[in-house]
Order: sequence, then C-alpha cells, then structure tokens
Amino acid sequence: MEEKSVLSRRSVLKLGMATGAASLLAACAPSPPTPATSAPASAPITAPKPAAGGNPLNFVVVGGAFNIGWWIDPRMGWTAAGKELNINFTEVGPVDFNGAQQATMFEQVIAKKPDAIIHTPLDPDQLIAPCQKATEAGIPVIIFNSDIRDTRWRLGLIGMQNYNGGYLQGQYIVQKVLKDKAKAAKALIMTIPGVENHESRKAGLTKALQEGGVTIAQVVNDKADYTEGPKVATAALQANPDINLIVATDATGGESASRAVVELGKKKGDITIFGMDRDDSMLKFITDGWMVGTAVQRNFVELYQATYYAYWHLQRHHEANAFPGAPKDAYTKLPSQVPPWTDTGVMFATLDNVDYFYHKKPA
Repeated sequence: MEEKSVLSRRSVLKLGMATGAASLLAACAPSPPTPATSAPASAPITAPKPAAGGNPLNFVVVGGAFNIGWWIDPRMGWTAAGKELNINFTEVGPVDFNGAQQATMFEQVIAKKPDAIIHTPLDPDQLIAPCQKATEAGIPVIIFNSDIRDTRWRLGLIGMQNYNGGYLQGQYIVQKVLKDKAKAAKALIMTIPGVENHESRKAGLTKALQEGGVTIAQVVNDKADYTEGPKVATAALQANPDINLIVATDATGGESASRAVVELGKKKGDITIFGMDRDDSMLKFITDGWMVGTAVQRNFVELYQATYYAYWHLQRHHEANAFPGAPKDAYTKLPSQVPPWTDTGVMFATLDNVDYFYHKKPA
C-alpha cells in the first residue's frame, strides 16, 4: 500500500483567483440524475468525535495517480481544512487508473479504522463494495470528482458533475471560441476511456459540440501521460489532416495536443486547442498562444468542503442545529445533513486571466 503523509508536504502557493464564467452557462447544462438522499437506514453511524481542539482525527484520501499535477489543488484543499480542524491526512491509491487495485487498497484502509474516508472512485462498480463495507463499519465516506454506481454507500458527492462539466466546456467552445465557425470545425477529443469521470465529461462535451454543429472526427486515449499523449495526437492529426479543433478532458491531453501541434510545425491558430484542469505546464501553452483556454474544476473547494462535510457529520454539527428539539442521544438516528450532491461547477482560464491560475509560473 502506498501511503504518504500529506500534512508534512512542502506547502504550495495560494490558489489563484477564479473567474465566474461557469455560472453564466450553468443554466443551459442538462441536469444529471438525482442521487439517493441518504445511506440505508440499517447502516450504523459513527459516534461523535472530539472537537477541533482535542485529539486529531485521522482521515484517508483514497485516490489514484497521485503523481499528476491535478492533485495540487485537492491537496491544498484538504491540507487547509485539516489544519483548521485538527485532522491528519494520509493518501492511498494506485500509481495509475487501476480500479481493481484501488478497491483492494480501499479494503486495507478500512481495516485501519480511520475516522473518515474521502474518496474518488476510479471505477463506479468495483468501488461499491468497499464503500458499503466502510459505511457498515461506521466509517463515513465522502466522494469527490466521480461517483459510485450505488449511491447508498456514500454520504455525499462533491465536485464538478462530470457530464455537466464536459457540456459546459463544449458549450463555451461553441459559443465563445468558434462562434460562426462551429459548423466548419472537425474535432479530435483526447480522453481516458474506461475511467468514469472522463467518460462522463466526454459524453457531455460531445453533446454540446454536436449541438453546435461540430463534427467529431476522432477520439483517442492520451492515458494522462505526457509521453503517450503527443504520440496519439500526432498520429490522429496525420491520419485526419482536416482536424482543426482539439479538446481534452484533462490537463495532460491539452498539453500533449499543444506539443504535437508544435512538433508538426503548425502555426498558432491553425488548430484550436482547449483543455481541462490547470497544470502549470499546460497553462503556459495558453500564455504562449498555442491553446485558447481550459475548463478548470474548483478542486481546492472540492476537498476543502469534503473535509468539512465529514467533520461536521462526525460532530453531528448540522443535526444539532437542524433538529433543535431532538436530544443528543437521538442524533445518530436522524437523517444525515450532508448534501447528497454538491456541484462545484467549472471556471474558464483564457489568455485574459490565465496568469491568475498558475500555482508557480514556469520560467
């Protein structure tokens, strides 16, 4: 099992200022299915824990591929909340997007009996059983970024709802970038097939692009890898010379596409490139004019808020206020007050504001 103490890490720079463009488009995005509103009545609930000033709580983040730059903002979020609430964090997960391995590691975490688990499932089906086991053991599970198929076994989901995020990304490209040229666009989509959050983003993105008249020429697997990504982008561009739009569902895809375009000797503006997320090395391609922009998740908020949700649940904070007539010994019988679904939306980084999104601007 890979375990690293997060609170001992070197602090990263403060989160950049965000834009509010997602709110302008949110009303147009289709609504995802409403998840279940609570865990099964039979699931035991953890007893109240010490306050923030007492003994520290121990939370575990069960994720995966912790080496990619996407994790900078989540770590900032849970580190900040952990310091405020006296919570120690450990991160556990596979080095890649292996859902089966993540499920095994999740089971090992349960055996250590942490106070709470904050989780992003790599597979919506394989992670159901571990989440159920944790819930039945009295360990609350808060999920972020992508969901499990059976939502009974987590308290809440927080993050960019991936279908909506992809839809907003595509809608922004059609309405703000391509405008009257949308119907002449032939797109390459760079994604990670088989990973639930990327599949959902791709589905929303595809719908928005097609509604705008964009033709989807090809979809490729960039594997979230800076070596593999440029290769598949180059091969796609050589096989489909009419491609004039590349959209990625992650930051590595946006950077990989930009590298491929540069290496092929294209001129700036020949191919419109739009990414997702905010790796500093990818943002530089926006600064330098190779990329038009990127759709950015509020990853800091996701993990900051997820930490507070789990803490409040353990403390029965909201139950005490929502049910003032209930005695304290009844709190564990009351419905959880963690929202079952919290959409943190997307922001858009473009040449006009990209300087605010860097964690540390490359030289």
